[in-house]
Amino acid sequence: MPPEIIPSHCPYCGGELGEKFEEGRERLYCSGCDRFIWRNAEPVAAVIVQDEDRVLLVKRGIEPAKGEWSLPAGFLELEETPDEAAVRELEEETGLSARTEDLELVDIMNLERFPDQRLLATVYHVEAENVSGKVSPGSDAQDAKFWRPGEVGEQGEKLRKRFEQVIEQALRD
Repeated sequence: MPPEIIPSHCPYCGGELGEKFEEGRERLYCSGCDRFIWRNAEPVAAVIVQDEDRVLLVKRGIEPAKGEWSLPAGFLELEETPDEAAVRELEEETGLSARTEDLELVDIMNLERFPDQRLLATVYHVEAENVSGKVSPGSDAQDAKFWRPGEVGEQGEKLRKRFEQVIEQALRD
């Protein structure tokens, strides 16, 4: 996967960025407007939909990781809370609807998406009996279906490594 593009110019004044030591590390700095350019983790929300001993997964239809299985997830939009984003992404990617009040917070994870890019993932759990609709992959998904842990094969290895603890915790609770 390609690395994140690190900005070379200030988004405020257009000046060329350099680096300056601040709070224990080198950070992007604009001498033209005397400010640091903070690079923060991007907020995403994911949802574990559990149907007995199975978890709903989406086969990604777009890059990054096109063709790999993942939890229904996506970036928060400006006006959304994490639980609202989880509900929206679930519907967009799988055709299933859930209510925010039925979501249970499982974990908040700091994940590496690409080298030098982090995601702050808020992960929720909901029982399949609390969602409505029929599983149908959305426009950015190739497929969506329920899987038992271990059934996804090689693609599942990456998923298990990334979400093993939260999926196991959701299946236990």
